[in-house]
Amino acid sequence: MTEWLEERQRVLQAAQQLLVKRLTVGSSGNVSQRVGDELLAITPNRRYTEDLTPTDIVVATFEGDVVAGEGIPSSELMMHVGVYQARPDVLAVIHAHPRYVSAAAVTGRAIPPILEDQMIYLGGQIEVAGHAMSGSDELAAAAVAALGDRHACLLANHGAMAVGRDLRAALYACEYLEKLCQAFLWASLLGPLNVMPPDVVETERAFFKMMRM
Repeated sequence: MTEWLEERQRVLQAAQQLLVKRLTVGSSGNVSQRVGDELLAITPNRRYTEDLTPTDIVVATFEGDVVAGEGIPSSELMMHVGVYQARPDVLAVIHAHPRYVSAAAVTGRAIPPILEDQMIYLGGQIEVAGHAMSGSDELAAAAVAALGDRHACLLANHGAMAVGRDLRAALYACEYLEKLCQAFLWASLLGPLNVMPPDVVETERAFFKMMRM
């Protein structure tokens, strides 16, 4: 039961931070960290985060077989696996339902480049994965496609996914996305958005790519 305890502790701490920062509620959302080449540590399905201990965090293969922990992996396991398989640079994935993110996801609109930190820390325009049933292979595929090479995407009528080179980076990406969605929604009420110039977008995209290498 003490296998990969350090990794499981980090996953639990990140999940707890989602509650503290009001980025999710109750047992919703899920957090994972890559463990080696073909394993991940992930929060269990439908368990209140405040009740969890490190040994409740499940370690599973990319096929979904549990190798540590007695719980059931999050129902969004395959969405996390899909990201790890498509993005070798990603070592941590967070799926959450922040307030402004959820509102932006309902619009179904991509968020164009409107903020500097959006470009530098998230990688550019935020795309929206088309709606699919939670936990389905369709949602996993749509989320991976919407994420692309960026650090966040929206999930239509659902929430968001944020990724990073570690759990701290993924958590910050989630916070940057919530800030961006708040700006996007409020600015949209005032009129047309002032999108950043193409040359600036190109330069800052290049900087983002360089920083994540």
